[in-house]
Amino acid sequence: MQREVFGPVVTVQRFSDEDQAVAWANDVDYGLASSVWTRDISRAMRVARRLQYGAVWVNTHFWLTPEMPHGGYKQSGYGKDMSMYSLETTPRSSTS
Repeated sequence: MQREVFGPVVTVQRFSDEDQAVAWANDVDYGLASSVWTRDISRAMRVARRLQYGAVWVNTHFWLTPEMPHGGYKQSGYGKDMSMYSLETTPRSSTS
């Protein structure tokens, strides 16, 4: 649970206390993406708000649209400005 693995990998850890689960999830150097899996939508929304990740999904994983900025928190910040919309706000230099 302490390493960010690039690939189709999922870690699953049982927990009995919601606060402990959120603490485990946030106690990493990276924060690209996470997902919350539960039948309780109130719990899902409560936990999702507390997670320190660039993307948090509920009962699914990896739905992104390439037009919108996305990226992670902490050491997973790459990608925040690599969207189509960043081109609209990036100053362009002109050459003569």
